Amino acid sequence: MRLLALLGCAFTLGWVLSWMYFDAPTTIALSSSNADSARSTALPQTSNAASQSISHANAENVLRQPDKAKQTVTPASVLDVMLERLKRGEFEAVMAQYPVLQSTLSESDAIRHKRIIVNHARSLLKVGQPVNAYALLSLYLKYEYRDISALLLMAEIHQDANNEIEAIEVLFQAKSYAYTPQLIEQTDSAIRSAVRNYSAQALARKDYIAQLNLYKRLTELEPEYTLHFIILAETYLALGNVVDARKALALTEHDSSVLELANDINRRIEADMATDKQYAAEVSLQAIGNQFLVDAVLNNAQNAVLLLDTGASLSIISPELLRMLGVRYQSTGRTSWFSTAGGRIKAPVITLDSLALDGVVVENIEVGVIGEFDNSPFDGLLGMNFLRYFKFFIDQNERKLKLSPY
Repeated sequence: MRLLALLGCAFTLGWVLSWMYFDAPTTIALSSSNADSARSTALPQTSNAASQSISHANAENVLRQPDKAKQTVTPASVLDVMLERLKRGEFEAVMAQYPVLQSTLSESDAIRHKRIIVNHARSLLKVGQPVNAYALLSLYLKYEYRDISALLLMAEIHQDANNEIEAIEVLFQAKSYAYTPQLIEQTDSAIRSAVRNYSAQALARKDYIAQLNLYKRLTELEPEYTLHFIILAETYLALGNVVDARKALALTEHDSSVLELANDINRRIEADMATDKQYAAEVSLQAIGNQFLVDAVLNNAQNAVLLLDTGASLSIISPELLRMLGVRYQSTGRTSWFSTAGGRIKAPVITLDSLALDGVVVENIEVGVIGEFDNSPFDGLLGMNFLRYFKFFIDQNERKLKLSPY
């Protein structure tokens, strides 16, 4: 009996000890938790200003490392920080993150994202920073090339810089993306205004070559607008190019709304041709298909065969001919864009001492140097920068270029 009593006491003692052992961590943990809670209660609360500062810093982190901490900031804070960075001129850095940020924003925030960028470019233009406005819009339009408001603003920047041709090109791009009657009317009105302004400036300078190039381009961009062909014909006629004036008029015959204007130009052409006008010179032409070749003399010494091209604003000579004949020329130090069979290319512009056709001379004339005539029966082009000094008529029947100085 005594043994049994001892065993019972040992069992009870072991049970008590084991309970104390396993319950101690829980008690300690609870005590630690309570202490932490007490300490937390005793700590001062974070101020609103500090909280906003933390949010602003997190937004900066998202803009610099967009794959991290996306859940810790609001879209508004990210866009606010983006605007601050734009104000600091960090255009390339902000636009490099543009596609990622667009993909993470809601539809409404993505639209706000775009408007912030375009509006900042507009504000730059208003405060006299067109170069910065252009730089920002150029980066933006790489992603949003269909954004009509951005394209209209880009055209405005070009116009302010007197780059009317570039402005017109951008306006036509904007018109091609216009999808509502209001946008179509807005872009069309902007195009007409830009064209009128440029044309008025060219005519005030009597720069018929600039006028010619403008309307040739307009007939390509907007061939359905027949008034462009009417003004193109007028311009050809002002340059004495009756043949191309008639070609332009032929493309308006289907449109009765311009019939009276076309008939008026035709009557003036017929009156000019009926007049027994004496030309100072008649230069023989050689026909090749629908085009004509003319013999020219460079620097009063070297012969060349040139293709008569009233659509070329600048005459062109091949570099091979210049090297072979040892033609003297002066470098202008500049280049120009030329349209060739292989596309638009940039080429050097030089100044010849003179270029003459059968004794009719233009001195100190600029020409482009392009090697596009290796397999051609001619050495270059005779363009409008020679012909503009004369009232001229291309008589296709007699194969004569008839010239009279203004």
